[in-house]
Amino acid sequence: MLNRRTLRIKAMQTLYAIHQAERSNYQLAQDFIVETLQPDLNSMERQDPERFEGLRKLALMQLEETVNKKETQEELPLMARQVATEALNYYRQKTQQDRLRFVRDATSSIEHIYDQYLTILLLLLELADEAQLFQERRYLDDGLNTKVLAGNQFIQALRENTTFENEVIRRNLKWTEEDRVQYIRPFFKDVRQDETFQKYCEKNQHTSEEDAELIMHLLKQVIFKNEMIKTVFDEQNLQWSEDKDILRSLSTKTVKSYQDGDLRLQTLLPGGEDDITFFKDLLRHTLDNEERFMQFIVDQVTNWDSERIALTDRILLMMALAEMIYFSGIPVKVTINEFIEVAKDYSTPRSGQFLNGVLDTLSAKLREDGTIRKSGRGLIDNR
Repeated sequence: MLNRRTLRIKAMQTLYAIHQAERSNYQLAQDFIVETLQPDLNSMERQDPERFEGLRKLALMQLEETVNKKETQEELPLMARQVATEALNYYRQKTQQDRLRFVRDATSSIEHIYDQYLTILLLLLELADEAQLFQERRYLDDGLNTKVLAGNQFIQALRENTTFENEVIRRNLKWTEEDRVQYIRPFFKDVRQDETFQKYCEKNQHTSEEDAELIMHLLKQVIFKNEMIKTVFDEQNLQWSEDKDILRSLSTKTVKSYQDGDLRLQTLLPGGEDDITFFKDLLRHTLDNEERFMQFIVDQVTNWDSERIALTDRILLMMALAEMIYFSGIPVKVTINEFIEVAKDYSTPRSGQFLNGVLDTLSAKLREDGTIRKSGRGLIDNR
Protein backbone atom coordinates (compact mmCIF):
# COMPACT_ATOMS: atom_id res chain seq x y z
CA MET A 1 0.00 0.00 0.00
CA LEU A 2 0.97 3.63 -0.35
CA ASN A 3 1.83 5.08 3.05
CA ARG A 4 2.38 8.76 3.76
CA ARG A 5 6.14 8.50 3.23
CA THR A 6 5.58 7.08 -0.24
CA LEU A 7 3.18 9.93 -0.99
CA ARG A 8 5.82 12.41 0.17
CA ILE A 9 8.33 10.77 -2.17
CA LYS A 10 5.93 10.95 -5.11
CA ALA A 11 5.22 14.61 -4.32
CA MET A 12 8.97 15.29 -4.22
CA GLN A 13 9.41 13.59 -7.61
CA THR A 14 6.58 15.65 -9.06
CA LEU A 15 8.08 18.90 -7.78
CA TYR A 16 11.49 17.89 -9.11
CA ALA A 17 9.96 17.26 -12.55
CA ILE A 18 8.24 20.65 -12.41
CA HIS A 19 11.52 22.41 -11.61
CA GLN A 20 13.25 20.60 -14.47
CA ALA A 21 10.47 21.67 -16.82
CA GLU A 22 10.82 25.27 -15.61
CA ARG A 23 14.53 25.19 -16.41
CA SER A 24 13.73 23.96 -19.91
CA ASN A 25 11.11 26.67 -20.35
CA TYR A 26 13.60 29.29 -19.23
CA GLN A 27 16.13 28.01 -21.77
CA LEU A 28 13.48 28.16 -24.50
CA ALA A 29 12.64 31.73 -23.50
CA GLN A 30 16.33 32.63 -23.76
CA ASP A 31 16.54 30.93 -27.16
CA PHE A 32 13.56 32.98 -28.33
CA ILE A 33 15.36 36.21 -27.42
CA VAL A 34 18.57 35.15 -29.16
CA GLU A 35 16.76 34.04 -32.32
CA THR A 36 14.50 37.08 -32.47
CA LEU A 37 17.18 39.71 -31.95
CA GLN A 38 19.32 38.75 -34.91
CA PRO A 39 20.15 40.99 -37.89
CA ASP A 40 17.73 40.50 -40.78
CA LEU A 41 20.00 39.35 -43.59
CA ASN A 42 17.19 39.84 -46.14
CA SER A 43 16.57 43.44 -45.18
CA MET A 44 17.46 46.21 -47.63
CA GLU A 45 18.40 48.42 -44.70
CA ARG A 46 21.86 48.35 -43.18
CA GLN A 47 22.06 45.95 -40.22
CA ASP A 48 24.28 46.65 -37.21
CA PRO A 49 25.42 43.35 -35.63
CA GLU A 50 26.88 45.12 -32.60
CA ARG A 51 23.56 46.84 -31.92
CA PHE A 52 21.65 43.53 -32.05
CA GLU A 53 24.20 41.92 -29.77
CA GLY A 54 23.65 44.69 -27.25
CA LEU A 55 19.85 44.31 -27.50
CA ARG A 56 20.17 40.54 -26.92
CA LYS A 57 22.27 41.06 -23.80
CA LEU A 58 19.82 43.62 -22.43
CA ALA A 59 16.78 41.46 -23.15
CA LEU A 60 18.41 38.40 -21.60
CA MET A 61 19.33 40.43 -18.54
CA GLN A 62 15.76 41.70 -18.26
CA LEU A 63 14.39 38.15 -18.46
CA GLU A 64 16.78 36.89 -15.79
CA GLU A 65 16.07 39.77 -13.42
CA THR A 66 12.30 39.41 -13.78
CA VAL A 67 12.23 35.62 -13.41
CA ASN A 68 14.51 35.79 -10.36
CA LYS A 69 12.54 38.74 -8.98
CA LYS A 70 15.47 41.13 -8.99
CA GLU A 71 15.20 44.87 -9.50
CA THR A 72 15.70 45.99 -13.09
CA GLN A 73 18.93 47.94 -13.36
CA GLU A 74 18.13 50.19 -16.31
CA GLU A 75 15.51 51.25 -18.80
CA LEU A 76 15.67 49.11 -21.93
CA PRO A 77 15.35 50.16 -25.57
CA LEU A 78 11.84 49.46 -26.88
CA MET A 79 12.80 46.49 -29.06
CA ALA A 80 14.73 44.72 -26.28
CA ARG A 81 11.91 45.37 -23.79
CA GLN A 82 9.23 44.02 -26.15
CA VAL A 83 11.15 40.84 -26.95
CA ALA A 84 11.99 40.28 -23.26
CA THR A 85 8.30 40.69 -22.39
CA GLU A 86 7.25 38.16 -25.04
CA ALA A 87 9.84 35.69 -23.76
CA LEU A 88 8.71 36.21 -20.16
CA ASN A 89 5.04 35.71 -21.06
CA TYR A 90 5.93 32.48 -22.84
CA TYR A 91 7.93 31.26 -19.84
CA ARG A 92 5.15 32.07 -17.36
CA GLN A 93 2.36 30.57 -19.47
CA LYS A 94 4.26 27.37 -20.23
CA THR A 95 5.37 26.99 -16.62
CA GLN A 96 1.81 27.36 -15.34
CA GLN A 97 0.58 24.78 -17.86
CA ASP A 98 3.35 22.38 -16.84
CA ARG A 99 2.55 22.76 -13.16
CA LEU A 100 -1.11 21.93 -13.70
CA ARG A 101 -0.23 19.00 -15.96
CA PHE A 102 2.37 17.48 -13.63
CA VAL A 103 0.09 17.73 -10.59
CA ARG A 104 -2.81 16.21 -12.54
CA ASP A 105 -0.64 13.42 -13.93
CA ALA A 106 0.87 12.68 -10.52
CA THR A 107 -2.58 12.21 -9.00
CA SER A 108 -3.61 9.97 -11.90
CA SER A 109 -0.42 7.93 -11.59
CA ILE A 110 -1.32 7.02 -8.00
CA GLU A 111 -4.67 5.66 -9.15
CA HIS A 112 -2.90 3.88 -12.01
CA ILE A 113 -0.87 1.84 -9.50
CA TYR A 114 -4.10 0.17 -8.44
CA ASP A 115 -4.93 -0.56 -12.09
CA GLN A 116 -1.59 -2.31 -12.46
CA TYR A 117 -2.21 -4.32 -9.29
CA LEU A 118 -5.48 -5.60 -10.74
CA THR A 119 -3.80 -6.22 -14.10
CA ILE A 120 -1.21 -8.43 -12.39
CA LEU A 121 -4.01 -10.47 -10.81
CA LEU A 122 -5.62 -10.69 -14.24
CA LEU A 123 -2.32 -12.02 -15.58
CA LEU A 124 -2.64 -14.98 -13.21
CA LEU A 125 -6.03 -15.80 -14.76
CA GLU A 126 -4.57 -15.43 -18.24
CA LEU A 127 -1.76 -17.84 -17.36
CA ALA A 128 -4.31 -20.38 -16.12
CA ASP A 129 -6.28 -20.03 -19.37
CA GLU A 130 -3.09 -20.42 -21.41
CA ALA A 131 -2.15 -23.50 -19.40
CA GLN A 132 -5.51 -25.05 -20.31
CA LEU A 133 -5.20 -24.08 -23.98
CA PHE A 134 -1.64 -25.34 -24.19
CA GLN A 135 -2.67 -28.76 -22.89
CA GLU A 136 -5.52 -28.93 -25.40
CA ARG A 137 -3.31 -27.94 -28.33
CA ARG A 138 -0.66 -30.51 -27.32
CA TYR A 139 2.08 -28.88 -29.37
CA LEU A 140 4.44 -31.20 -27.57
CA ASP A 141 3.82 -34.11 -25.26
CA ASP A 142 6.41 -33.83 -22.52
CA GLY A 143 4.22 -35.32 -19.85
CA LEU A 144 3.68 -31.94 -18.16
CA ASN A 145 0.03 -31.64 -17.12
CA THR A 146 -0.16 -27.84 -17.31
CA LYS A 147 -3.96 -27.71 -17.12
CA VAL A 148 -3.79 -28.29 -13.35
CA LEU A 149 -3.05 -24.57 -13.09
CA ALA A 150 -6.55 -23.87 -14.41
CA GLY A 151 -7.93 -25.79 -11.44
CA ASN A 152 -5.78 -23.92 -8.89
CA GLN A 153 -8.06 -23.03 -5.97
CA PHE A 154 -6.67 -19.52 -5.59
CA ILE A 155 -7.29 -18.93 -9.30
CA GLN A 156 -10.87 -20.17 -8.91
CA ALA A 157 -11.45 -17.99 -5.85
CA LEU A 158 -10.13 -14.97 -7.73
CA ARG A 159 -12.43 -15.68 -10.70
CA GLU A 160 -15.41 -15.86 -8.35
CA ASN A 161 -14.52 -12.73 -6.39
CA THR A 162 -17.25 -10.22 -7.30
CA THR A 163 -15.30 -7.23 -5.97
CA PHE A 164 -12.40 -8.08 -8.26
CA GLU A 165 -14.73 -8.66 -11.22
CA ASN A 166 -16.55 -5.36 -10.67
CA GLU A 167 -13.34 -3.36 -10.31
CA VAL A 168 -11.89 -4.87 -13.48
CA ILE A 169 -15.06 -4.03 -15.42
CA ARG A 170 -15.35 -0.53 -13.94
CA ARG A 171 -11.76 0.29 -14.83
CA ASN A 172 -11.97 -1.43 -18.23
CA LEU A 173 -8.90 -3.58 -17.59
CA LYS A 174 -8.03 -6.57 -19.74
CA TRP A 175 -5.35 -8.49 -21.57
CA THR A 176 -6.33 -8.49 -25.26
CA GLU A 177 -6.02 -11.32 -27.76
CA GLU A 178 -3.07 -9.44 -29.23
CA ASP A 179 -1.49 -9.40 -25.75
CA ARG A 180 -2.04 -13.14 -25.54
CA VAL A 181 -0.10 -13.77 -28.72
CA GLN A 182 2.60 -11.19 -28.08
CA TYR A 183 3.11 -11.58 -24.34
CA ILE A 184 1.05 -14.23 -22.53
CA ARG A 185 1.93 -17.19 -24.75
CA PRO A 186 5.70 -16.51 -24.81
CA PHE A 187 5.64 -15.79 -21.07
CA PHE A 188 3.86 -19.06 -20.36
CA LYS A 189 6.71 -20.88 -22.11
CA ASP A 190 9.04 -19.34 -19.53
CA VAL A 191 6.68 -20.43 -16.74
CA ARG A 192 6.76 -24.01 -18.05
CA GLN A 193 10.53 -24.04 -17.59
CA ASP A 194 10.23 -23.11 -13.92
CA GLU A 195 11.22 -26.06 -11.72
CA THR A 196 8.64 -25.32 -9.01
CA PHE A 197 5.87 -25.13 -11.59
CA GLN A 198 6.99 -28.42 -13.15
CA LYS A 199 6.87 -30.18 -9.79
CA TYR A 200 3.41 -28.71 -9.20
CA CYS A 201 2.22 -30.18 -12.52
CA GLU A 202 3.35 -33.66 -11.50
CA LYS A 203 0.28 -33.96 -9.25
CA ASN A 204 -3.36 -33.80 -10.37
CA GLN A 205 -4.73 -32.81 -6.97
CA HIS A 206 -3.43 -30.14 -4.60
CA THR A 207 -4.36 -28.73 -1.24
CA SER A 208 -5.37 -25.08 -0.98
CA GLU A 209 -2.05 -24.44 0.77
CA GLU A 210 -0.11 -25.92 -2.14
CA ASP A 211 -2.13 -23.89 -4.62
CA ALA A 212 -1.49 -20.66 -2.72
CA GLU A 213 2.21 -21.46 -2.39
CA LEU A 214 2.51 -21.92 -6.15
CA ILE A 215 0.82 -18.58 -6.85
CA MET A 216 3.09 -16.87 -4.32
CA HIS A 217 6.10 -18.42 -6.06
CA LEU A 218 4.91 -17.34 -9.51
CA LEU A 219 4.44 -13.77 -8.30
CA LYS A 220 7.73 -13.42 -6.45
CA GLN A 221 10.09 -15.50 -8.54
CA VAL A 222 8.61 -15.45 -12.03
CA ILE A 223 6.25 -12.57 -12.80
CA PHE A 224 8.14 -9.80 -11.01
CA LYS A 225 11.48 -11.00 -12.36
CA ASN A 226 10.49 -11.61 -15.97
CA GLU A 227 11.95 -9.15 -18.51
CA MET A 228 8.99 -9.44 -20.89
CA ILE A 229 6.50 -8.56 -18.16
CA LYS A 230 8.79 -5.73 -17.03
CA THR A 231 8.70 -4.35 -20.58
CA VAL A 232 4.89 -4.45 -20.66
CA PHE A 233 4.50 -2.56 -17.40
CA ASP A 234 7.36 -0.18 -18.20
CA GLU A 235 5.38 0.98 -21.22
CA GLN A 236 2.34 1.61 -19.03
CA ASN A 237 4.15 3.26 -16.14
CA LEU A 238 7.47 5.10 -16.33
CA GLN A 239 7.88 4.61 -12.58
CA TRP A 240 7.37 0.83 -12.76
CA SER A 241 10.80 0.07 -11.31
CA GLU A 242 9.95 2.17 -8.25
CA ASP A 243 6.31 1.08 -7.93
CA LYS A 244 7.20 -2.59 -8.40
CA ASP A 245 7.78 -3.14 -4.67
CA ILE A 246 4.35 -1.68 -3.88
CA LEU A 247 2.71 -3.88 -6.51
CA ARG A 248 4.54 -6.96 -5.29
CA SER A 249 3.37 -6.24 -1.75
CA LEU A 250 -0.26 -5.73 -2.82
CA SER A 251 -0.24 -8.93 -4.89
CA THR A 252 1.39 -11.17 -2.27
CA LYS A 253 -0.88 -9.80 0.47
CA THR A 254 -3.83 -10.82 -1.68
CA VAL A 255 -2.52 -14.40 -1.71
CA LYS A 256 -1.93 -14.26 2.05
CA SER A 257 -5.52 -13.15 2.59
CA TYR A 258 -6.62 -16.31 0.76
CA GLN A 259 -4.31 -18.40 2.94
CA ASP A 260 -6.04 -16.85 5.95
CA GLY A 261 -9.37 -18.08 4.58
CA ASP A 262 -10.83 -14.94 3.00
CA LEU A 263 -9.51 -13.65 -0.34
CA ARG A 264 -9.61 -9.86 -0.18
CA LEU A 265 -8.46 -7.18 -2.57
CA GLN A 266 -5.93 -4.89 -0.94
CA THR A 267 -6.34 -1.18 -0.33
CA LEU A 268 -3.88 1.12 -2.08
CA LEU A 269 -4.41 4.11 0.21
CA PRO A 270 -5.13 3.30 3.87
CA GLY A 271 -6.57 6.77 4.39
CA GLY A 272 -8.64 6.76 1.21
CA GLU A 273 -9.59 10.24 0.03
CA ASP A 274 -7.78 11.79 3.00
CA ASP A 275 -4.49 10.50 1.59
CA ILE A 276 -5.25 11.92 -1.87
CA THR A 277 -6.14 15.25 -0.24
CA PHE A 278 -2.87 15.17 1.74
CA PHE A 279 -0.91 14.55 -1.48
CA LYS A 280 -2.63 17.32 -3.46
CA ASP A 281 -2.44 19.83 -0.61
CA LEU A 282 1.25 19.12 0.01
CA LEU A 283 1.97 19.86 -3.66
CA ARG A 284 -0.26 22.93 -3.72
CA HIS A 285 1.09 24.54 -0.55
CA THR A 286 4.68 23.92 -1.62
CA LEU A 287 4.17 25.40 -5.08
CA ASP A 288 2.12 28.37 -3.84
CA ASN A 289 4.72 29.35 -1.22
CA GLU A 290 8.02 28.67 -3.00
CA GLU A 291 9.27 32.24 -2.79
CA ARG A 292 8.28 32.62 0.86
CA PHE A 293 9.77 29.26 1.89
CA MET A 294 13.00 29.90 0.01
CA GLN A 295 13.37 33.17 1.91
CA PHE A 296 13.02 31.25 5.19
CA ILE A 297 15.75 28.89 4.02
CA VAL A 298 18.07 31.62 2.71
CA ASP A 299 17.76 33.56 5.98
CA GLN A 300 18.69 30.41 7.89
CA VAL A 301 21.67 29.23 5.82
CA THR A 302 23.49 32.55 5.93
CA ASN A 303 26.86 30.97 5.15
CA TRP A 304 25.54 29.22 2.05
CA ASP A 305 24.70 30.46 -1.41
CA SER A 306 21.16 29.15 -1.93
CA GLU A 307 22.12 28.06 -5.45
CA ARG A 308 24.68 25.69 -3.93
CA ILE A 309 21.96 23.77 -2.11
CA ALA A 310 21.08 20.67 -4.12
CA LEU A 311 17.74 20.99 -5.91
CA THR A 312 16.39 17.88 -4.16
CA ASP A 313 17.33 19.34 -0.77
CA ARG A 314 15.65 22.65 -1.61
CA ILE A 315 12.49 20.83 -2.61
CA LEU A 316 12.49 18.67 0.54
CA LEU A 317 13.05 21.71 2.76
CA MET A 318 10.14 23.56 1.15
CA MET A 319 7.89 20.51 1.40
CA ALA A 320 8.77 20.10 5.08
CA LEU A 321 7.94 23.77 5.71
CA ALA A 322 4.61 23.36 3.91
CA GLU A 323 3.79 20.34 6.05
CA MET A 324 4.84 21.98 9.32
CA ILE A 325 2.87 25.16 8.62
CA TYR A 326 -0.27 23.94 6.85
CA PHE A 327 -0.88 20.45 8.28
CA SER A 328 -1.86 21.22 11.85
CA GLY A 329 -2.48 17.58 12.78
CA ILE A 330 1.04 16.33 11.96
CA PRO A 331 3.63 16.79 14.74
CA VAL A 332 6.69 18.80 13.77
CA LYS A 333 9.03 16.02 14.87
CA VAL A 334 7.22 13.54 12.64
CA THR A 335 7.60 15.87 9.65
CA ILE A 336 11.32 16.44 10.27
CA ASN A 337 12.03 12.73 10.75
CA GLU A 338 10.09 11.76 7.63
CA PHE A 339 11.91 14.21 5.36
CA ILE A 340 15.29 13.27 6.85
CA GLU A 341 14.61 9.64 5.89
CA VAL A 342 13.53 10.63 2.37
CA ALA A 343 16.67 12.76 1.98
CA LYS A 344 18.88 9.83 3.00
CA ASP A 345 17.44 7.71 0.18
CA TYR A 346 16.99 10.30 -2.56
CA SER A 347 19.59 13.03 -2.08
CA THR A 348 23.26 13.37 -1.14
CA PRO A 349 24.99 11.44 1.70
CA ARG A 350 25.00 14.55 3.90
CA SER A 351 21.47 15.68 3.07
CA GLY A 352 19.82 14.03 6.06
CA GLN A 353 22.09 15.82 8.50
CA PHE A 354 21.74 19.10 6.57
CA LEU A 355 17.93 18.97 6.59
CA ASN A 356 17.88 18.04 10.26
CA GLY A 357 19.91 21.10 11.22
CA VAL A 358 17.98 23.55 9.06
CA LEU A 359 14.50 22.26 9.91
CA ASP A 360 15.17 21.93 13.63
CA THR A 361 16.23 25.57 13.90
CA LEU A 362 13.57 26.86 11.50
CA SER A 363 10.77 25.00 13.26
CA ALA A 364 11.76 26.53 16.59
CA LYS A 365 11.77 30.06 15.10
CA LEU A 366 8.46 29.56 13.29
CA ARG A 367 6.78 28.13 16.40
CA GLU A 368 8.02 31.10 18.40
CA ASP A 369 6.63 33.69 15.98
CA GLY A 370 3.34 31.82 15.59
CA THR A 371 3.81 30.75 11.96
CA ILE A 372 3.61 27.09 13.00
CA ARG A 373 0.51 26.29 15.03
CA LYS A 374 -0.46 22.73 15.86
CA SER A 375 -3.86 21.60 17.08
CA GLY A 376 -5.27 18.39 18.43
CA ARG A 377 -4.53 16.05 21.29
CA GLY A 378 -0.81 15.84 21.99
CA LEU A 379 0.00 18.71 19.64
CA ILE A 380 -0.90 21.75 21.72
CA ASP A 381 2.74 22.22 22.72
CA ASN A 382 3.61 22.46 19.01
CA ARG A 383 6.23 19.72 19.32
